[in-house]
Amino acid sequence: MKFTKNLSLGFKSYLESVPFIFTNGIWKYLIVPLVLFGIIFYVGNRFGATADSLEQVRETGNYSWGWLGLSWVFLKTQFFKLLEFLFLDATKYLVMIFLSPLLAIISEKTEEILTGNKYKFNLKRLIVDVKRGIGIAIRMLIAEVLLAFVLWEWIVAPLFGVNEIIVDVVTLCIGFYFYGFAYVDYINERLRLTIKESWKFMKRHAGLAFAIGSVYSLFYKIPSLINTDNTWLNTLLDNFGVLFAPVLAIVAATIAMHKLVDLNNSKFAEKKENSVTTTEI
Repeated sequence: MKFTKNLSLGFKSYLESVPFIFTNGIWKYLIVPLVLFGIIFYVGNRFGATADSLEQVRETGNYSWGWLGLSWVFLKTQFFKLLEFLFLDATKYLVMIFLSPLLAIISEKTEEILTGNKYKFNLKRLIVDVKRGIGIAIRMLIAEVLLAFVLWEWIVAPLFGVNEIIVDVVTLCIGFYFYGFAYVDYINERLRLTIKESWKFMKRHAGLAFAIGSVYSLFYKIPSLINTDNTWLNTLLDNFGVLFAPVLAIVAATIAMHKLVDLNNSKFAEKKENSVTTTEI
């Protein structure tokens, strides 16, 4: 029952986040993911072009030092292919890392609008927040890979003959929780919860993490199912989530947490007259 209630809270917060973003001027932050997408797309394609060139060198034998040269070319090719994968296929992880400072700022701004809470700018504190956000994103990536691919897809599914569609659904659902946790943790960090305490909190409110993470993930997943004959358009659809999902997710997570724990009670913010009460959103 609690899971369903928190799940509903997360979805409703997404619906409220859209008008909230445009009413309160947060829409301007959407420019940053747009620029980031352009940079990621360009750099990823450059890495891909470099990998293709090295592949041609290896195939044509146009290198020196015999097998040592071949090994070096092979390693360089694989390195640039890995970079291409990270920039073009694992974009949502890079987005969570690169946008970590912006997401922390947007979450604070959202809380300020909702409650009047204001946090003094502290460069040291911001660096700590960013490091924690990046650390969480990396941990989530490792945990998802281990659980979703190594344990489930490589071990459980083959041993027990689980249908491929079920494997894909379970893998996707595992990601839902981890992405949701990463976004809610920005608020938990401001409440001075340790990472361990944040884990315990999200275990008690798993439905909220699932809701926040599911919408975030589906912003990437659904457009990527559309196939066209245009490579550039396909890449845009594959990475459509970069443009909107991060800002929507962090605003929705902050709105949901305000309803769940009432951020007016935060002991770590300067108190001002509330601009938006819990009942008004």
